[in-house]
Amino acid sequence: MFSRILPIFRKLNNRIIRVKRGILLLLIVGFLIYHVFTIQYSDTFQSIFNYPIKKSHNLGTQVHLENILNLPRIQYDFSTVTETSEEKRIRERRRESIKEGFLHSWRGYTKYAWGYDELLPLSNGIANNFNGWGATIVDSLDTMWIMGLKNEFNEARDFVRKVNFSRSDDVINVFETTIRYLGGLLSAYELSKDTMFLSKANDLGLALLPAFNSTTGLPYNYVSLSNEVEVVRNLPWLNGGLLAQVGSLYLEFSKLAELTGDSEFFFKVNNITQILKNSKPEIPGLYPINIDQESGEFWTDTVTFGANGDSFYEYLIKEYILVGGALKDYRKMYIESINGMHKHLIRRGVVTSRPDLLFLGELAFEKFYPRMDHLSCFVPGMLAIGSKVLNRPKDFDVAIGLAETCYWSYKNTKTGIGPEVFWFETEKKRRPKSKSRLNGDPPEGIIRTNTKYLLRPETIESLFILYRITGNKEYQEKGWEIWQSIEKYCKTETAYSGLSDVNKLSESKNDNMESFFLAETLKYLYLLFSPPDLISLDTYVFNTEAHPFLRMIN
Repeated sequence: MFSRILPIFRKLNNRIIRVKRGILLLLIVGFLIYHVFTIQYSDTFQSIFNYPIKKSHNLGTQVHLENILNLPRIQYDFSTVTETSEEKRIRERRRESIKEGFLHSWRGYTKYAWGYDELLPLSNGIANNFNGWGATIVDSLDTMWIMGLKNEFNEARDFVRKVNFSRSDDVINVFETTIRYLGGLLSAYELSKDTMFLSKANDLGLALLPAFNSTTGLPYNYVSLSNEVEVVRNLPWLNGGLLAQVGSLYLEFSKLAELTGDSEFFFKVNNITQILKNSKPEIPGLYPINIDQESGEFWTDTVTFGANGDSFYEYLIKEYILVGGALKDYRKMYIESINGMHKHLIRRGVVTSRPDLLFLGELAFEKFYPRMDHLSCFVPGMLAIGSKVLNRPKDFDVAIGLAETCYWSYKNTKTGIGPEVFWFETEKKRRPKSKSRLNGDPPEGIIRTNTKYLLRPETIESLFILYRITGNKEYQEKGWEIWQSIEKYCKTETAYSGLSDVNKLSESKNDNMESFFLAETLKYLYLLFSPPDLISLDTYVFNTEAHPFLRMIN
C-alpha cells in the first residue's frame, strides 16, 4: 500500500515545488517590472497623485520634530464635482495654450540667451542680473517637469550639472539667490529625485552661509563668491537689511536641512525667527521693513505687505505648514501679523459700482498711506490658505475681497493687465466733469497709478489658490482673461515682454522678461487649468518663487 502511495506523494510534492518556484519567479518578475516602471514613470505618479516619497520629521540630524500634526485640508473636495466632456476639452485647450506660451519663451531664450540669466525679449539681447548662473534655466526646472517637458528638462539638467554654484564673478543677492536658485534646485530634486540637484543645492547653501556672519546672525543682503569669499554687508545705497530679504529664507534652508541632514541650515534661519519674535515692533505683528543686521533693531516705521515686506509674512504661515505645524512660533507670529493687518491696513473702497472691494494700504511716518502694490496681490492667496489651516473664516472673507480688487485693477486698464502700483481713495471726492476715462485717467476710487507691468504673477497666484480652495470656476475664467491679455499685448516674436504702460495698446513693451515669468506666472496659470491633484496644496507648499516643496506629514 505504502509503495503505491509514495510515488503519488512524490509527484504531488514535485508539483508543489514547481508551483512555489513559479510563484517565486512571478514575484521576482513583478518586482523587477514594478521597479523599472517606478523609475521610468515616477514623475507621472508624483505629478498626478502627489504622494510624498517619504515621511520626514527631521530638520537635519540634530533636529527631530516630535509633534507633526494632521493639519486641516486646504483643497476643495473635487471628487464631488463632475466635469463634462466639453468642460474638459475647454480646460485642456486652455492649459495647452499656456504650455505653448512657456515653450515659446523657452525657445526664444535657448536660441538667443542660453546660459545667461535672462533674455531681452524685444532686442533678443541678454541680461545677467542674477549671478550669471542661468537664472531662467534653474528657475524653470520644476515648471518643465510639471508640464511634462522632459526633453527640455533634461537639456536644462545637463547645463545645471556644469554650474559651479560656489563661485560668481558678481556680488550676489542672498534673497534672490535663495528663492530662485536654491528653491529651484530643491524643488527639481523633490520632483525628479535626481540627486545631482540636491548636491548642487547643498553646494549653494554652504556658499551662502558666510552671509549670516553678522553680529546677530541676521543675513547680510549680499555676499561675494569670488576667489576669496567675503561678505558684502550692504551696498552703499542700502543702509541695513530689508524685512523681506532677511525674513524670507525659512522655507529653503529648512528644506535643505531636511534633505541633506545638515541642521546648521535650519539653525541659521531659526535664529532669524527668534530675533524677530523677540523684537518689539510698535504695532504687534506689523514689522517695519528696515532692520539693522548688527543690532537686530528696526530703524524705520514703514510697514507694508508689498515691496520689501511681502514674503516675510507669506513665509510665516508657509513654514508652519511645511513642518506640519510642529513649530508654533510661526503660527503665533502669523496670527499676530494678520490681526494687525485687519486692524490697521485694510480699508473699504469708495467705488460706487463695487462697494465690496477691499484695499490693502501701508503705514509710514505714523500715518496710513492708501498705496497698494501688485506685489501685495499675493495676500488673498496667503489669507485663504491660512484661513483653512487655522480655521479663521474672517481671513477668508477678506481674501475674497482683496482678490476681487486685484482682478478689478486688471479689468480697469485698456490692456486688461493690472498696474504695478495704485493709490486708492479712502473717501468720496468730487472729480472735475472734464475728466474722461478715454484719456487713461484712473477709474473711480483710484487716485493715480504706476502703469508698469513686469509680467508679475501675484494676482494669478491668488486666483489659482482660491480656485483650488473653493472649486469655483469663476477663478479659472478670470485667469483665462488675464492670459489672453498677456498673449495679446506682451508677446514678442521670441518670448514675452513686460509693459511700460498698461493703458497703451501699442509700443509699450519694455524689453524685459524676468525668470519669474516662467517660474511663477506661467506655472500658476498652467496649474489653474490642470487636474486639481497636480501639485496639490495638501501635499506641497510653494516658496515665494512658486517652487513646490513637499510638506511634512504625520
